[in-house]
Amino acid sequence: MKELEIKTGRRAEDIKAGLLALEKDNYIVWEDKTDTRHIIIIEGWDRNAKISTPPTPPGTVNRYYTEY
Repeated sequence: MKELEIKTGRRAEDIKAGLLALEKDNYIVWEDKTDTRHIIIIEGWDRNAKISTPPTPPGTVNRYYTEY
């Protein structure tokens, strides 16, 4: 928890509330709440986010390696 406090700049209470919300929404499982090491991630992405990649124009796949 201390590492999360340092890296996020948030208080432990706020981090715990966020983790409990993730657990409620079934993104994580946190049965033993004595430590954050016991958290199991079920889904690591937002369910509502549209995941798509723009089409790659022909001939641009190797462009980075040949021009730079």
